[in-house]
Amino acid sequence: MQSFIDRAFQQGGHLSKLIPGYSPRAPQIQISSKVGQCLEEELHLLLEAGTGTGKSLGYLLPAARWAVQNNKKVVVCTHTIPLMNQIIKTELPRVQEIIHMENMNLRYMLIKGKSHYLCKTKLNILAREMMQTKTKEAEIIQKIVMKAERENIYDRTEFGFEIDDQLWNRISASMCPSKNKTGECSLERNRVGLSGAHIIVTNHAYFFNDLVLRKKTGNGNLPSYDAVIFDEAHEIEDVCCKAFEKKVDLQQFETLFSQFFNHDQVQRLGVDSRLKLNELHLSFQRKIENLYEGISQFLSRNHGEQAGFHLMYSKIAVEDICTALGDFIKAAKEMRIKSVSEILERLFEGNDNLDFIGQVEKRSWAYWATIDPYGKVVLHAAPLFPKVVLAYGLFDQVTVILASATIATGDNFNFFSGRIGLKDYASIIVGSPFDYKNKTMLICPADSPDPGSDKSTPYITEKLQEITMYSGGRMLVLFTSMEKMRKVYQDLSSFCKEQGYNLIAQQPGISREHIIGQLKADPNTIVLGCTSFWTGVDVPGNALTTVVIPNLPFPMPNDPLIQAQIKLIEEAGRSSFFDYMFPKMMTTLKQGFGRLNRSMTCQGAVIILDNRIVKKRYGNRIRNSLPSCPFSQRIEDLVHILPC
Repeated sequence: MQSFIDRAFQQGGHLSKLIPGYSPRAPQIQISSKVGQCLEEELHLLLEAGTGTGKSLGYLLPAARWAVQNNKKVVVCTHTIPLMNQIIKTELPRVQEIIHMENMNLRYMLIKGKSHYLCKTKLNILAREMMQTKTKEAEIIQKIVMKAERENIYDRTEFGFEIDDQLWNRISASMCPSKNKTGECSLERNRVGLSGAHIIVTNHAYFFNDLVLRKKTGNGNLPSYDAVIFDEAHEIEDVCCKAFEKKVDLQQFETLFSQFFNHDQVQRLGVDSRLKLNELHLSFQRKIENLYEGISQFLSRNHGEQAGFHLMYSKIAVEDICTALGDFIKAAKEMRIKSVSEILERLFEGNDNLDFIGQVEKRSWAYWATIDPYGKVVLHAAPLFPKVVLAYGLFDQVTVILASATIATGDNFNFFSGRIGLKDYASIIVGSPFDYKNKTMLICPADSPDPGSDKSTPYITEKLQEITMYSGGRMLVLFTSMEKMRKVYQDLSSFCKEQGYNLIAQQPGISREHIIGQLKADPNTIVLGCTSFWTGVDVPGNALTTVVIPNLPFPMPNDPLIQAQIKLIEEAGRSSFFDYMFPKMMTTLKQGFGRLNRSMTCQGAVIILDNRIVKKRYGNRIRNSLPSCPFSQRIEDLVHILPC
């Protein structure tokens, strides 16, 4: 493996033939060598690599070589679309050429959820229905038909024009009506393609949803794989816990019962059989409605008119309800009704989830009930941390490599490895090649107020105006609260309009990529973003020179999983702040800091408008955990760092 890595990365080697002006990067070679070693020796690996190290190419080259040479299959998972596109469109074609130079052939494939792909059966049905109409929808359907036929396109993103969500849902491959899949079926093509691929690229959500299915049934939608590489691994905790979350509400049962009783095979049953099934259904319905009514009243008393959640620590009486639904499922199966097995399986799964939630017995899980403003109640259960579901079923089965720019805490991986359940692993930390000392400044104004004070939001608006006068736009502002972001947007709008700045705030219906595209295209742009903008935003060069962080991104305690974890830590006599809140905050803060420096030419400042970075004792720990660069408490020092 090492001789291959040398041939690929050395001056005059394979990469030199593909990339004009290529020069070897020592950190990238370090990454590649370590990944190659761990794959060959079947060792798990935790890898932190600073921005600009060429991490993705670093792990892809040894993974491809190992997979092709040993006829193995590697799954590569990313969290964000830009990184997924970079791997598929840039990195893997390059890797494929290098593997070809070694007289071998690499096969790779991208896979996403069913809803991303076109179903030709549904498309043809809809096209026939709209044949005589002249609506805009009919025109778009004809464009899709022509594009699909001529260019054999199945992926929504490859059509090259906007397709409304409601229209796409009518033709997507989710819930396809076709019983026998043909060679034209996108899902069937995917299945065949995946079985022959050495490297499969997907996202975290698809992988963990597949793992849920694999742990439940023994099989998943992905073929068997030999290694998994998680890039952007700092995101896997939330995605994993969400994928394994169990939810139960009244509507899901009623929807399934409606499908069952409206099925033509059920309607053909004799009167006695239908009467028996109806009685069993009504028995279940009465019992579960009584349960949910009681929970609804309890939540309303505790939360009033507001939507909220309530953590549950004591058992819920669900035994009679589960028995009643079990009796219904048993009776339906004994009647040997054709074509309803999938409905019965989903009813059984709902029953199983209700029983699991009602027991409230696993200490490593959180249990809670939610109620929305319309009174809809949902019961939930989710693992408190990934180790509950990953230690057995993933880490004990295949080699796993976890890579990110922000998974180490200080100089070790103890916090991250403990939460995901990884005990034995190799590790490597590779610093960024960027010149932070000369091209980056960290600023926390001396007059910053306490983040929880009434002065905080007006202060943020005032400082953004001042910063803008230095930066001339080219700014990304990262909020931890949507409410505060919207208030600042309102307060800042008139100023930006008067001064000729393009102010854009994150909002539903506008993709992050579209917003960032405007930042890249127009230097007078100021972007206000929350949550998803802290990671995956890639704006190299001088299009982005200022990143502003109004508040340190501590986890919000109004989340049931976070509340449950804090309680567990404190019951063990430990500090929930330093053992959970602080390291989680630092992971997010380092991600936000990393939005500024995306290439060797980037130059600018990260400005934190939160006085805790200078007034709290842990402030020094925060600054020491960020890339080493000049620190100032004066906004006017921007003149010393911003590019002309």
